[in-house]
Amino acid sequence: MTSHLIPPDRRDERWSVRQAVVLGIVAVAVVAVLVTFPPHRLLGSVFDEAAAPLALSPDARGASGEVRLQLKMPGESFDFPIQLAASTTAARYQWVRAADSGAVAPDTQLIGRNVRAPSKSGLFHLAVTADGQRTIVGDVVVGVLVPFSEKLGSSLNGYRIGTYTWERARGDVTPPPPGFVEVWADDAPLWVSDHLQLADFLTHDAQQDRWPKYLALDPRILDKVELVLNRLGARDRVFTVDVHSGFRTPLYNRRVPRAADDSRHQYGDAVDLALDADQDGRISYFDILALARAVELVERDYPGLVGGLGVYGSRGTAPYVHIDVRGERKRWRG
Repeated sequence: MTSHLIPPDRRDERWSVRQAVVLGIVAVAVVAVLVTFPPHRLLGSVFDEAAAPLALSPDARGASGEVRLQLKMPGESFDFPIQLAASTTAARYQWVRAADSGAVAPDTQLIGRNVRAPSKSGLFHLAVTADGQRTIVGDVVVGVLVPFSEKLGSSLNGYRIGTYTWERARGDVTPPPPGFVEVWADDAPLWVSDHLQLADFLTHDAQQDRWPKYLALDPRILDKVELVLNRLGARDRVFTVDVHSGFRTPLYNRRVPRAADDSRHQYGDAVDLALDADQDGRISYFDILALARAVELVERDYPGLVGGLGVYGSRGTAPYVHIDVRGERKRWRG
């Protein structure tokens, strides 16, 4: 038998190549893991269950997992979407202002998940003290509404809203929103979902310097927008959402050219928006068509979010899409 000996320098060369290949594979695997599970998520999955006395329930942030706003009436009793650790023996909760974490009421014993909303309107976080550890649940904003019945004539606390069709006609017409979110200047930057801020939904009228302002907002429209963005790849890419119009007071809506008399914007369940879907540096009509296709897919998968879809921009105007959750399918182009 003939033995084929490999010179030492060639053996070293082969070993170096193998090392390079192995190290390359390992490096790719590590990068893939870090992209999919960033370090804070990896550490959270290891330590959260052992150390944290509470966690958000799986359904806390809507179907998209990215809605932060929940709306309640003053003093309403409801189950807050948290799960306490099984080892927790006693817990207390307290409402704090979302803007500055200032307490608005004494702490109260927490039994299960049941809490009572603050008695006054505003935007709040829940602070929970369990096993000696105090946690502010910052991923959920509870908006306590000003009931619609507090609107006097066409105004609410001096903020001009106008009148809804229901107030003039009653009968078989769309009822008004149950209440309004009260927004002060330091509340406007609050994120109500992962891509949308409260400021995005304020009416663009002549009352820009008046605070507080009031708006109607249905969290389902936040969920629908986030699901649409996810369809477009928002979990892998960074999108800047350009909101053209959120809530419109009936007074302002009457001044918008070609706006429907009973526009869904007045009820807080509609939004006009645009974004650079293909990320080529500009917003074109093709981006709006991509948005529209994503809306169709979301409505197919989530029938509870069915609503209107209007595509604008084919006539030389700035391209954008109207999305709402009115409960019935409607399509148009503008």
